[in-house]
Amino acid sequence: MNKNYEAICRGEEIRANLIELKKLCKDPQVAEELLEGEIDPSVIASLLADDDAKVRKNAALLIGELRAQEDAQALYRAYEVEKTRFVRSSYLTALKALDVTEYIDSLQERYEELLAYEPKEEEVKHVTEERGLLQQLLAQSGVLQKHTFIGWKRKNDLIFTTERTLREPLKKQIESYSKNGVQTTVHPMGVMVRTTELDALCKLHTYRELLHALNVKKTIVGTPTQLAESLMASNLIELLESSHRETAPFYFRVELRGITDPAEKGKLAKKLAQELEQQSGGKLQNSTTDYEVEIRLARTKDGSFYPCVKLYTIPDDRFEWRKRTISASMHPSLAAALIELARPYLSEDAVVLDALCGVGTFVIERNLRMKTYDDYAVDIYGEAIDGAKENAKAAGVDCNFIMKDFLDFSSKHQMTEIFADMPRRGKKTKEELDAFYSGCFCQFESLLATRGHLFLYSDEEGFVKKNLRLHGDLVLLREYPIRPKENGVYYIIEKR
Repeated sequence: MNKNYEAICRGEEIRANLIELKKLCKDPQVAEELLEGEIDPSVIASLLADDDAKVRKNAALLIGELRAQEDAQALYRAYEVEKTRFVRSSYLTALKALDVTEYIDSLQERYEELLAYEPKEEEVKHVTEERGLLQQLLAQSGVLQKHTFIGWKRKNDLIFTTERTLREPLKKQIESYSKNGVQTTVHPMGVMVRTTELDALCKLHTYRELLHALNVKKTIVGTPTQLAESLMASNLIELLESSHRETAPFYFRVELRGITDPAEKGKLAKKLAQELEQQSGGKLQNSTTDYEVEIRLARTKDGSFYPCVKLYTIPDDRFEWRKRTISASMHPSLAAALIELARPYLSEDAVVLDALCGVGTFVIERNLRMKTYDDYAVDIYGEAIDGAKENAKAAGVDCNFIMKDFLDFSSKHQMTEIFADMPRRGKKTKEELDAFYSGCFCQFESLLATRGHLFLYSDEEGFVKKNLRLHGDLVLLREYPIRPKENGVYYIIEKR
């Protein structure tokens, strides 16, 4: 028999032995073995009535680690009568590991009671924790109300985020897709759009994220209390209420950008979330797991914050085809944006090659933008090719995927378009990378038809320019610095 459990049965150092048992039971297999043969759960449950609050707390947590369903009723009854606030959360933490169907109505009633309760200053921490755990319990039981987005035709102020160099092309694309006309301006984060056509514009593939702007005076500043006051004075609540069929509360998280110190970031996010809960009168409820709203604050150069909102209630199925990825995968929104830059050079008669295809991002997005005559994609890694095949099938794209070193690839077909996302240097030496680029450019020149186009994304400008000098048939038409901090440049090259 477990020595810690034996000591508990003898009444020796109960709290310390509960803690040791709890540590052991972090391993689910150990917990299962102890529960099956060595521990009588009723003995642990009896400690929920102990005079020592910390004994009650650790007994509750141990029951949760053991997943002792037979103690669920004892846990719930103890939670109901518990007066010490820091212990109440322990019962709820334990109940999260058990089936609470029998008690769900009472737990929901308690949750609604806490939503309406205004805690004293010294109670805020424990009331917030208890309410959060109740929320998680209700969410995992499928009880919490989910919100349905209905703000498709309201006048929305939106930010479509993208890379700096891609803002103007995205702005033009949004304007061209709009049927009723939109107001667009370039924004530091992408493109700001005022529109009543969110339902159509959100389907574009060329932006990274969709954010709602708030009507504040550019930026907000101050303590967490002052930041919350500024947010509550904006149209935040009106935006949430008018954009959803269901009413408050809305479950949110705070996301801070531009703060590098994790301790500072965590402290500010926590305090701001508490202030928003209090100042909203319960209409906003903080949740780190089951949120539908992200309140994002991006720190600017002068130390103030630019606020915006990301609504997870807006379905985003643009890249549902992306079933498989690898670490080097290009984000499909970037691939789509680069293809948009290439659009003047694309045709439906194209024979397309994705030269270093990975999981097929380039060739799939190329086909979704404009159909082709035929498609080929090459990669040396079997895992990547398997993922590319699965992704292409999900996207409804027919492509010939070939597992082969691109430097050894040959084809009887001349390609009219070649796309290549060149790999990062990684552990390669300068000499190895030089040889790789040299081999790739020989292949590009050999495989590409006259007047065909090469669309190359690379962070090695020196090797690209060197090989363009060595291969006179390949003429650089355009180059776009996409990610200057990473030296990422997009080259559009024609074979003459």
